[in-house]
Amino acid sequence: MYKYSHTNEDNSISLHDSRAAKISFDSGVLTFIFKDGFYVAERNVNNFHKKLCYTGRSEVGFKTLSKDIDQDLTVYIFTETDSEKRAIRDEISYAEFAQMLDSGMELEFLYAYKGYRSYVYECWLWFDKEPYHKECVLMISADEAVYKWNELFVEE
Repeated sequence: MYKYSHTNEDNSISLHDSRAAKISFDSGVLTFIFKDGFYVAERNVNNFHKKLCYTGRSEVGFKTLSKDIDQDLTVYIFTETDSEKRAIRDEISYAEFAQMLDSGMELEFLYAYKGYRSYVYECWLWFDKEPYHKECVLMISADEAVYKWNELFVEE
């Protein structure tokens, strides 16, 4: 389906400021779908423009450690309290998280941390009513991530 794929071992792809509109889990692969794509650096082997580019429609698939998504994905959503110094962290299931994205919310990736067989993303979950976004954290247990796309567009 996609022309290009890359495991990003060289850190030449960034999800920063990219918004996933859908999520799926099938056969041990957790997939995020991006309508407007993600960024590919000029040093990426598949970037023939040799300038910072974005991909357009694309996806990232994480090969999870097990076939149980609720074991390999933890989603925390933060809710502010009436005190500016405190926040409540609620854990939600994959099913609830997928339903949120299916109902029109978008997941904006901000910061990424990669460890041994694990990925942690600080994100914002965007929706169309106040407060318009909430902070969230994704913790994914996976062996690798594969980034896929068809086209590259030069960032202006």
